[in-house]
Amino acid sequence: MNQRIRDRLKEKLEERVTFDSELLEVYDHDIGEIPSIIMSMINCKPEAAIVAKSNQDVIDTLSIANEFGIAVTPRGQGSSGYGGAIPTNGGIVLDMACMNKIISINKEPLTVDVEPGIIWNNLSFELRKIGLDNSICPTSAPSSTVGGWFPKGGVGLGSMRYGSVRDVVTEIDVIDLDCKVRTYSGSDMEIYHQTCGIFGVIVRLRLKCIKAERIVPYGVLLPNTESAQSFIIKARERLKPYTIILHSSGYIRMRKQENYENGNGTQDFHALIAFEESNKDDITLKSIIDESAGKSLSKETAMEEWEDRFYPMRIKKFGPSVLVGEFYLPEKCFDRAWTEIEKDLANDTLGMEAVVVNDNKMAVLVYILDNAKSMFYQIRMAKALRPLGIALRYGGSFYTAGLWLANNSKELFGMKKYNYIVNTKKERDSKLLLNPGKIIPPKIRQIPLLNICVFMNLISKLMSPIAKISIYKNRYKSVFNEKHGE
Repeated sequence: MNQRIRDRLKEKLEERVTFDSELLEVYDHDIGEIPSIIMSMINCKPEAAIVAKSNQDVIDTLSIANEFGIAVTPRGQGSSGYGGAIPTNGGIVLDMACMNKIISINKEPLTVDVEPGIIWNNLSFELRKIGLDNSICPTSAPSSTVGGWFPKGGVGLGSMRYGSVRDVVTEIDVIDLDCKVRTYSGSDMEIYHQTCGIFGVIVRLRLKCIKAERIVPYGVLLPNTESAQSFIIKARERLKPYTIILHSSGYIRMRKQENYENGNGTQDFHALIAFEESNKDDITLKSIIDESAGKSLSKETAMEEWEDRFYPMRIKKFGPSVLVGEFYLPEKCFDRAWTEIEKDLANDTLGMEAVVVNDNKMAVLVYILDNAKSMFYQIRMAKALRPLGIALRYGGSFYTAGLWLANNSKELFGMKKYNYIVNTKKERDSKLLLNPGKIIPPKIRQIPLLNICVFMNLISKLMSPIAKISIYKNRYKSVFNEKHGE
């Protein structure tokens, strides 16, 4: 970045822009851990970062970027692991985390207008002061921003009852590269949903909210995959849960560092089913638990689990890293799919968390403990895609694309929407200045004819058989095996 551009940024953005190399290191990664050899194939090091505090800051940033042909990467808290907030062509990172105000609350209908940088938990805290609450939120609610979740296309807690973030957001304000603020609602928002901000920077969102109610959680122990699947399907059919979270025994052991005291430590699943107080039905729930061969856990255990529902990635401290696979899976296929995944990765320290959402499906996260500093980590990374491959065979689908799965955008969106995205990008942003490399894969710097996602997929397929037999012997598993005489 030449001095002329720096001077212009300083003139317009003043103290809100930094060129400090140490500060910029915060912005060259997200929560995921990708080997340096792969990161070196893109220009993930930004040359400047701007902490936006107003619409005018966004306008000034995009105006200068357009004038000088500089890439701009919008960023919230970087709490996703798909690379959606990582630069691929250097340039400017536009940090939206300080645009975090509640603009207005409307009680008829129940909606709230917010800036994009507001944290989900903080929004809930403020809404509850006046008897309202978010209808849904991500499991990363203590750190995830509202504006970051919409371009990702998230589902989470409450999505079983209220749908995805697309069902909750009713209106957005966006600043495109032409630096105009436009308001979109209904189908006009589609181009900004799940597309990682490649068309514009969202500066306001209007969300549906609900009247606050006490959430009543129940814990259920289920002996096997068939029992877990039965419980989920029957609960959806006969109850009105706010959410259902399903944990495998491996996940529970990772988090608690010990065998789950109410289970046998091998096949048990723990379901946390929560209701808004007005919808709870203890009699029907007990009947479903019995029919599914389940066992009710104590109120204290259920409340403990509910209080600990956020931050699933904390389990990585036992790795000290974690390989993550994420996908949608039809409820009716959970039994067969998860049985196959566990068999496929039987020698690994494996855990699963699934959030039951709308459309009779589950958003599944698979965790495989590992160590990013290990010399074999780059090989074992291919293992993270094995559960996804199994899920796809059982009618599952991709959760999101971002950077690392950009080559699968056609499957994610369908050809009609994908072609519309590509054509609209060419029309509005032919120089690929706004969050380049997301949805439409970036080229490898050293081999411009090959995009990084094709390379990663090719290497993953070649390395997958080797990755399966390359097992990370982590401290946690050794301690667990020693404790249980294995």
